[in-house]
Amino acid sequence: MAVTATGSSESQPRRRRTPEAARQEILSAAADLLTRRPIEELTVATLMAHTTLSRKSFYVYFHDRVELLEALVRPLRVEADTTLEQWSHADDPVAAGLAALTAAAHTYRRHGPVLRAIFYSSSTEPDLVALRAALVDPVVAVANRVVRHLAPDLPDPTGTASALVTMNVHVLLGLRPDTSEADVDATIDTLSTIWRRTLRVEHR
Repeated sequence: MAVTATGSSESQPRRRRTPEAARQEILSAAADLLTRRPIEELTVATLMAHTTLSRKSFYVYFHDRVELLEALVRPLRVEADTTLEQWSHADDPVAAGLAALTAAAHTYRRHGPVLRAIFYSSSTEPDLVALRAALVDPVVAVANRVVRHLAPDLPDPTGTASALVTMNVHVLLGLRPDTSEADVDATIDTLSTIWRRTLRVEHR
């Protein structure tokens, strides 16, 4: 009589990947590809070729490429929203603004490839344009209130706030994971100095 060995591979159920693990594999592959390719080259076919999943699996977890990018930046927006809330209601908006700038610098250093892919893209897809706006507009809104509070005599506080935030974004996009702490600190100091001089507030 034939005997089947206990614990043989044939008797073991096939291990299935959880939906969370599959979704994370796609996100990780996208983040990795964006360190080497522009967003225009991030097609579904290219992305899924860098995973262990089938191409059609992409649409199980994401409606399209923009939804994928939204998922990549969602944790960043949670971080930013928390910091902006603190800046918006701070008793000392100068100190809180510096804290917000510092947090943003470290976020941009960690997640630069994804952020650069979004901001440097030449795509005019409405959803992608909206995604860029969703990252910047809340910052401009809080900065506008702070500028009006600290420098009420400025002739164009809204334009000033927009210009300062745009400056921050373009400078911080240059930070990379291997940027030294000293260079990050120098970048923060330079940007905060420009803000203080523009708003004519004393160094604290």
